[in-house]
Amino acid sequence: MSLEILEAKEAIREVIDGFSNLECDVAAQEKYFTKDTHIMVHMNGKLAMDIHGSAEMVKQFSAFTAGVKASHHMNGQQVITVDGDKAENVHYCRAALLTTQNGKDVIVDNYIRYVDQLVKQDGVWRIAERDQYFLMTESRPLLG
Repeated sequence: MSLEILEAKEAIREVIDGFSNLECDVAAQEKYFTKDTHIMVHMNGKLAMDIHGSAEMVKQFSAFTAGVKASHHMNGQQVITVDGDKAENVHYCRAALLTTQNGKDVIVDNYIRYVDQLVKQDGVWRIAERDQYFLMTESRPLLG
């Protein structure tokens, strides 16, 4: 594997981890996407969101996360394939969100598979297309 490929893979890991580290700060996450990004969110095996453009992503994801009091993202397995200034990244993430339901704090645990198509623009890797699959979701009361 060439040094160029290794550097690209590390830069792509930083995009994915940078996005996750911002947790629910959707406006700050926008920088990791192309302006014309396409995001498809699948829940229960069905397309739940079909988003075109980073501005629309900010609008829809901000509405989705508006009731989140705290969050934690943990990225797992990741496979990156680089082809010049294009790449595919497949990774798994566990996203835990603290919300309120019926006046009680609830943890919503999401197990997600992301399939991203990235492009290198002006020397920076960005997500051009994201297929996001919620594989399992579990809700439980916050104990404590």
